[in-house]
Amino acid sequence: MKLYGKKALLNNIENINLVRLVHNDNAIIDILKENKIKYIFVNQNYFKAFDKNLNHQYIESETVERNNETWEEFIKNSKQERMFVVILDSLQDPFNFGSIIRTCESFNVDAIVYKKDNQVQINDFVKKTSQGAINNIRMFKVVNLSNEIEFLKQNKFWIYASVINEKASSYNNIDYDKKTCLIVGNEEKGISLSLQKNADFLITIPTEGKTSSLNVSVACGIIISMIKIKQK
Repeated sequence: MKLYGKKALLNNIENINLVRLVHNDNAIIDILKENKIKYIFVNQNYFKAFDKNLNHQYIESETVERNNETWEEFIKNSKQERMFVVILDSLQDPFNFGSIIRTCESFNVDAIVYKKDNQVQINDFVKKTSQGAINNIRMFKVVNLSNEIEFLKQNKFWIYASVINEKASSYNNIDYDKKTCLIVGNEEKGISLSLQKNADFLITIPTEGKTSSLNVSVACGIIISMIKIKQK
């Protein structure tokens, strides 16, 4: 996997095995030498192939390949008494995706599950927005979310779907289980009705202002924070 920019490099220094850079930044070079990481100087033209909106800072880092454990193996092989999984239903904005990854990693969420189709995939913008957190959290791409929710239920997980619904329970009035799965949905349509029906609880964040809803990555962060508090 490739990461871009200084912050992504520094946040994942233990997972990087090669860095390409343009400028002879003494501070960066010293860190690379200290960690015995190979680095190569390249011409600025190397970075012209990337999207002009990607703030790469003329630094590209390659990470060590992770193990190939499947999603099912990850859940079945885990010995943890407490687990926390986040499922993403059809996110379309790479910045939301990257922000959620960063939040999940910050709160030590065990894994993120996302769809193979009708979902923004991991790209340079997602990696950049995650600030390298993507390299420190389990990411699993699946074909059918409903099947994976049933699989989680079979493995003693309780499913909580974040919705905008007056009939849903306030997110801070729920006692979250030791094995918790949070579902967050599409920026416009939210979580599909089929997934809502499969959830054990529908939860919502009450708001007091005139804005009817929160950005999905913001809402996800608020709920994750509450779940981690309640799980302790």
